[in-house]
Amino acid sequence: MQKWFVRLRRYSRCAMTAEDANKSSKRQPTRSLDYILKGKVYVEELPPDVEPIRRLLEKYSGIRGKDVDEHIRQIRDRLWEIYPYVCVGHFRFLSLKFTLDPRYQVALNRLLAPNSKATFLDVGCCVGQVLRQLAFDGVDSSRLYGTDLEPRFLEAGYDLFKDRDKFRATFVADNMLNQGGEDSNGDRNLELFDGKMSIIHATSFFHLFTWEDQIRAARRMVRLLDPDDPEIMIFGRQVGTTTPGDREGGRGSKRFLHNATSWQELWDEVGKLTGTTWRTEVDEIEEPGMHPDGNTDGTLRRIRFGVFRS
Repeated sequence: MQKWFVRLRRYSRCAMTAEDANKSSKRQPTRSLDYILKGKVYVEELPPDVEPIRRLLEKYSGIRGKDVDEHIRQIRDRLWEIYPYVCVGHFRFLSLKFTLDPRYQVALNRLLAPNSKATFLDVGCCVGQVLRQLAFDGVDSSRLYGTDLEPRFLEAGYDLFKDRDKFRATFVADNMLNQGGEDSNGDRNLELFDGKMSIIHATSFFHLFTWEDQIRAARRMVRLLDPDDPEIMIFGRQVGTTTPGDREGGRGSKRFLHNATSWQELWDEVGKLTGTTWRTEVDEIEEPGMHPDGNTDGTLRRIRFGVFRS
């Protein structure tokens, strides 16, 4: 069981835990509780940007306004029991800031176009908040897909949004680093999506991995995309840097962070390995709260990106 949880922490979208934020301490219950109570990892107050998810839960899910905040807290605590990610403790899994990305509007317009058959996959989808927003914006949910390593997050999404009987999206639990075929270890659920996706969204995903594993994940995404669709797009946001290279993660792991130049270089390498060519875009985002875990690295930035066939 312990080995399984280590694997989960490494490969899930929110893969920064209380342990990452306090690497010098051993995970003893009293120390963990003290750390939580300091408000560094698990916070009681809802974040300032919670209003969009409140509106979504009222209008899409039909939850009464006076009940929304308590409902959010109950689901957050359920997720926290599954695994104590910082993004869960800080309610960041509820953020709808992806709607501010111009590429989201591009994706939405394509999905809503008359007679559209475009499909949308959210990688590391957590509770499926991106897909619910798309459904609320009018997209046929049968053309929406999500994948996450943790199936209990997918299940919790139905309870968060109270839409089990109406939401027709397809979810699978699988590891994006599995290449499928003989190279695959364990589940091969993602093969159901191979060659079928028009748009892939991947927020807080690539920055979890080394350069080599980012290559693996990107190659897997290429397989998921429709090879006959000239308008395919991959977009999202992640932690970037002014000085690209490896950063230390939890348990001595390494994570590669990008600027615009290194991000294009990554996709150039992916292109060589897959016989494809790619054009990338990177925008730096100015927003507060870059270091909620106390990290003082002044080179870190939040970036949005787009990847397009060229």
